[in-house]
Amino acid sequence: MAVNANFENQQINIPSPFTAHEPVQKTENKTETVVAIHGIFGAPWSLQYIVQNLKKENRTIVNWGYPSTEKRIEEHGADLIPQLQKIAAANPKMPIHFVGHSMGGLVLRAALNHPDCPLEAKIGRAVLLGTPNKSPAWARFLGQYELPKQIGGIAGRQLMSETGYDSIGQFPHSLDVLVVAGSAGINPFISGDNDGTVAVEETFLNTPHRHVILKTGHKIMLLDKRVSALVTEFLNTSFQASKN
Repeated sequence: MAVNANFENQQINIPSPFTAHEPVQKTENKTETVVAIHGIFGAPWSLQYIVQNLKKENRTIVNWGYPSTEKRIEEHGADLIPQLQKIAAANPKMPIHFVGHSMGGLVLRAALNHPDCPLEAKIGRAVLLGTPNKSPAWARFLGQYELPKQIGGIAGRQLMSETGYDSIGQFPHSLDVLVVAGSAGINPFISGDNDGTVAVEETFLNTPHRHVILKTGHKIMLLDKRVSALVTEFLNTSFQASKN
């Protein structure tokens, strides 16, 4: 499936029509790596559909798993650093690309602001799928109740209580970022268009990025062919350029 999107535009609206760390999976003539980071309550299998399509593009894939509820976002970011250092050591000066779903995008931000993060992780491309780049109203609503706070664990309580995420730092300007937001949700506790969990308005970054809105939901976007095509096309632009 081909999605023709002009990624030179800042915003594009397209209408609708543990888990353990997984080993690096390689194919021939690979130089660049894509790291996939699932969200809270997720696991590497959550991103498997998108990962499988990326494998067809002759890439090295790391589908990274972590115990999402057991630590703060900043701590998860620190846990990602050894994996990024390993990738950078194997392919010096080659960009590392990312796909992060929901809180996975915040974990990525935290990692990129860690003092030991390799330069290779800051010069590629990143796709954020339904990431709450601003404090999500739905999470704050749930934070009024004890049961959701217990289920959400440490990271969940952080999402429910924080009014913003400046404490984890911003994306470096050297990283090309695409944000994909869903607008098919029906949640009376979220104002405006939303994916059922995160409002479209909450997905915007304070730093330069490209932004796409699709008629899809927070979880279903991981199985949406249009989303997968956008991820592949966006990352492939950089991948092809680096080979020339």
